[in-house]
Amino acid sequence: MEIFGIPTQALFGQLLIGLINGSFYALLSLGLAVIFGLLNIINFSHGAQYMLGAFCAYLLLNKLGIGYWWALLITPFVVGATGVVIERLMLSRLYKLDHLYGLLLTFGLALVIQGIFRNEFGASGLPYSTPP
Repeated sequence: MEIFGIPTQALFGQLLIGLINGSFYALLSLGLAVIFGLLNIINFSHGAQYMLGAFCAYLLLNKLGIGYWWALLITPFVVGATGVVIERLMLSRLYKLDHLYGLLLTFGLALVIQGIFRNEFGASGLPYSTPP
């Protein structure tokens, strides 16, 4: 069966992928809105911290051998602790200043975090092959 000339299986698969991607974007934008509403700081490092959570779970699973559910429980605490450190050491000094300073700090912080992980893990996925 086809809808608009597209097989239904392919159409519903693409709709599901669109809903999943849309939910990720909604989650990130909701996080930005909540942080700006509570802290009055525009946090552009939000996406880098999201990436930090993904890599934290990856490292817990593959490098430390912790089980899936334990990694799923530990990761938010690790990323939350890094967020607290960032807020206490850097962002707390910017509360009474213009919003532009917080924007510049968090944007620079996002670039630093992404650069560290890009330097360590590379810019693209590594193939699953054994070394020669």
